[in-house]
Amino acid sequence: MASAVPGITAEGNDIDEEAAKINTLLASAKNGNWDKVWEILGSPEKPKNERLFNVIPENRRWGILHQAIYWNNKTLLRYLLKYPACDSKIHTKQCTSECGDTSGKCAEEIAEQYKYMELAHLLSKHDNRIDHQDTPTFESYFNNNQNNGLGLLAVSLAAYKSTFHPKPIDPKKSIIAILGDIFKDINQSSKRWKEVQDKVCDSVYVICEENSTRIKRSRNVHEFFVNIIDTYTEEQNYMYTYLNVAFRRQREKNYRPTGNDLSLGPYAVMYQMLLLYWEELPRESGETYRKMFLVKSDADQYVVGKRFVWQSIVSSSAVLENAIPFPTCGPEGEQSVIFTIDNKANCLWQPRNIEKYAKYIEHERTYPAGAKFIVRSKSKKGSDWHIALKLLPF
Repeated sequence: MASAVPGITAEGNDIDEEAAKINTLLASAKNGNWDKVWEILGSPEKPKNERLFNVIPENRRWGILHQAIYWNNKTLLRYLLKYPACDSKIHTKQCTSECGDTSGKCAEEIAEQYKYMELAHLLSKHDNRIDHQDTPTFESYFNNNQNNGLGLLAVSLAAYKSTFHPKPIDPKKSIIAILGDIFKDINQSSKRWKEVQDKVCDSVYVICEENSTRIKRSRNVHEFFVNIIDTYTEEQNYMYTYLNVAFRRQREKNYRPTGNDLSLGPYAVMYQMLLLYWEELPRESGETYRKMFLVKSDADQYVVGKRFVWQSIVSSSAVLENAIPFPTCGPEGEQSVIFTIDNKANCLWQPRNIEKYAKYIEHERTYPAGAKFIVRSKSKKGSDWHIALKLLPF
């Protein structure tokens, strides 16, 4: 069922249902009701709801792994560490507990603070497999569902539902349409933006206290929006690196976000929302350019006629000379690739001109996460592959 807005399809969502699961999951872990936790997560051999494993929602300071430390149960901790989605490096939000200040601490540090040294030893030996997930640039068009493909946004909206969308959500609406509703709500209320800002800062603190402080300085909704963009373009804080890795990890099946990925979730929701709906960021319909260094297996995916999705927020330039390799933490290798992108498609996915609010003037044009393209041509010139793309409307 098509939406009235170009570039949106109504694929449905389960945000309300997932929000209830998250609240039950964290409350059960805190209260020591682990049978209920296993009911939601399944077993390590047959896991369920893997993308919820490392969530720390809006009304909580600790995740389920931190709660396991509190209960000082070695058997319980061993069992949790067997789950493929378990991030043993997950950090807490700002908080003070009975053992003292536990702000931004991982499970091992909390175990040491409680003097539960056997638990600390278990955590120190854990192979954090979740850190080694692939983050390719290329995602097949036909394997991508707008809602499941943007899993970081979906989980974040569920984990922070009272903040972003306190009212019941129509399960028939797409994630992108829901972001439009939230954007309208924030702009129409003199208080809503501040509630959202506080939760974004609270979550971002886990990744970088400096970024959290910068965003928190906002005195009005306009400054809040500007600081979201400014934070992304400030090269020294590596926000673009963390965010794009988090987006590239998204998968329709077996999506296993890390604790850091999920800490960026509320910020990711805000930045995606601005790139889709903020009218102060003009859409670019002309050609843009992007240069990347890719491993051969990734570069080979770009075949003429093939349709694909860029899962992450993507920077490009309206000036070819400025299309230096943009900072990325995706696959990097020996293949130099220069993309030339036709952006005539009239849709929400046209790249936005953010240079007015960016830290550096690079004629930057930024695509929202999930933009779709078709490969029009591919040729080798010297050491560079030149690939022509066309933006697709949906």
